[in-house]
Formats: sequence, C-alpha cells, structure tokens
Amino acid sequence: MQPESAKYEEEMPSLFWALDPVFSTFARLYIKDIKEMRESKQVPGIFFYNGHPVRQVDVLGTVVLTKERDAFYNYGVDDSTGVIHCLCWKSPREVEKPLSAFATQASTSSSLALLGHVKKLQEVVHQKTKLEIGDVVRIRGHMRIYRGQREIQTSTYYKVDDPMYDVQISRMLELPYLYREVYDKHFQMPQEAQSDPNFSMDMFIEKVKDFLVKNRIQTFYPQELETVKSLVSLASEPAPSTSLQQVDSENEPRSKLIHSAFKEAIKVLQNKGVIFLKSKCSRDLYHVTDHDKELHRVTTDIIKADCQKPRHAENGCHFLHVLDSVRQSYSPYLTQEVMHRVLELLESNSEIVSTMERRYTAF
Repeated sequence: MQPESAKYEEEMPSLFWALDPVFSTFARLYIKDIKEMRESKQVPGIFFYNGHPVRQVDVLGTVVLTKERDAFYNYGVDDSTGVIHCLCWKSPREVEKPLSAFATQASTSSSLALLGHVKKLQEVVHQKTKLEIGDVVRIRGHMRIYRGQREIQTSTYYKVDDPMYDVQISRMLELPYLYREVYDKHFQMPQEAQSDPNFSMDMFIEKVKDFLVKNRIQTFYPQELETVKSLVSLASEPAPSTSLQQVDSENEPRSKLIHSAFKEAIKVLQNKGVIFLKSKCSRDLYHVTDHDKELHRVTTDIIKADCQKPRHAENGCHFLHVLDSVRQSYSPYLTQEVMHRVLELLESNSEIVSTMERRYTAF
C-alpha cells in the first residue's frame, strides 16, 4: 500500500514520465490505491503512486453492482480492498437493431445457416461482455474523475471463468511481489540519462512532441514550429545536442543552430511514428499521427470490412495485412511505426481489439 507521506510528494516533470516503465504499462494495483492516488497537476488523467506516473490500470475483481445504459454498462468491481465503477462500452452490434430483425431477408438455406452462425457468435460475445453480480471480471482501462468520483473507462474487459480460483490466487500472489519490487520503490532517473550529452536534445524532442499532441495539431510545416516561442527558447539553450556542440557558435548564426535542432527533432519523431509525410509531393507538410482522423477512419473501416471475410473472421487481420491495405487506400509511404501507433490508439479507444499477437478485429 502507498505510504501516507508519498501521496503528497512533488511529482516529477512530465518530460521524464516515459522513462518510468510503469507509465507505459497497465499497472496492477489494488483498487484502494487506485482510488487514493493523486491526480497530476500537469496533465489531467495521469495519477501518481509513490512517484510513479500511472495512466492505465489492470483490475481483477467481483462484480457487485450492474447498471445498463443504451451505449455502455456500468459495473461496480470489488477486489476486497475497495469498490470502483468501471465504464464498459457496448460493442456496436449490441447497440444496433437485433439480428432477428433481418432474419426475414434470408431466403436461402446457406444464408440461413450463416445467420445461425453469426447469431451464435453474437451470443458468445454477449455472454462475455454482459456480466451479472458475482461474476469475476478482468478490466483494463484508463482512470478518470467523473462528477468527483474516480472510475475506470475500460479499453478491454471480459468475464473470467475461474471455477478453481486459479486466476484469483495467481493475482493474490503476484501483487505483493509487484508492490515490493516495483511500485513501492521510488523511481530514480537512470544515471546514464543524467550524464548523457544527448539528453538535452531528448528533452527538446519530447517538448516538441507534447506541443503537437496536446495542442491537437493535425498538420504542420517545420517552419511553423520555429515560430513557437516556448520551443524556440528551448532550442536556443546552449548545446541541445552533441552534434550541435561541435558547431562553432561564433561562426554559425544562432538561427541556424535553432533550425538544426528542429530538423533533428522532426527526424526523430518521424522515425518513432509520431509524425509522417503522407505524400512525397508535399515534402514539408507533416501529419500528426494521433490526430489524423482520416487515417484512423480508413484503418478502422479496413479492419471491420476484412473481419467479415472467412479468412479473417476467426483470428482477425494480421498487422502486415492492415498495413498493406492502408498503404493502398491512404498513403503508400506509411511506415510500420505509424501503423503501430494508430492501432494502439484505436485499441485504447475500444474501436478495435487485438485478438492475439499482431492480429486485430472490430465488432
């Protein structure tokens, strides 16, 4: 459990959060600690446990409350340390018209057989997603505060069939170890990060990324970034990278050094899939992956359509198949890094689901 004094300690700058492995994982915490964690003063929706930034959690517990709305279920989940509300969105097929409404359109025996298989599949999905009081459920999602109450907005949830209590016992044994070895140890910035001469450049790159994502920039030209005062002031600081340290500042104009810093940042962010060029014709117009709604829509539509085909119906579409299809429909220059980022974002928003390693499906 979190020490009382740790709840109110100063949080680390958001620039360093990605260095803590807990930030990138679904933290397996007790519900009591999830409800008591302090929200970040820098970024809403990020919470701190013993100095560790937490944005998504993994919970296993018993359903003690159920409420159903048109578009979602609201489940109260109890893990014996506390109860938290979990917002679980229904799949689109649960919200649409019942399958029986279309049964009259089926005229042949083959279409009726197909209709029967689809109905069975929907029943299985329904059994896994609609829970009753007393069911054991595993939930993954992001935390948020709604009307003053802490809750989890789920990205994945399912009923756990565990008649021998194997899953629950495994979780009971695992959590004390995770707390002892990870969560209750205060995060220390790696020594190499403090001494790395390139680390100042890494900080600048992270700031450029934060500016693009948090301000919901969809497209931009590099020269536009060089007009943002907060970023220019960072790029103007002495020696943002080793490569720039080697430039004689007396012989090179300061503007050239700033331009070099932005050029390096754009190159790194492009390699990571944060930004991309849609067309070689417009070399200077960059798209921000997180906010390219057309790319998100094309990807989702491809997965939905192809998962209706027999070859993809059972296991979903493979990552390389999705990448190849999106390249044909959207842009031939799309990289794997961009596609990975898009799929992770769509899954976190519950628009698609990863069925197994590198395979995706949509309901």
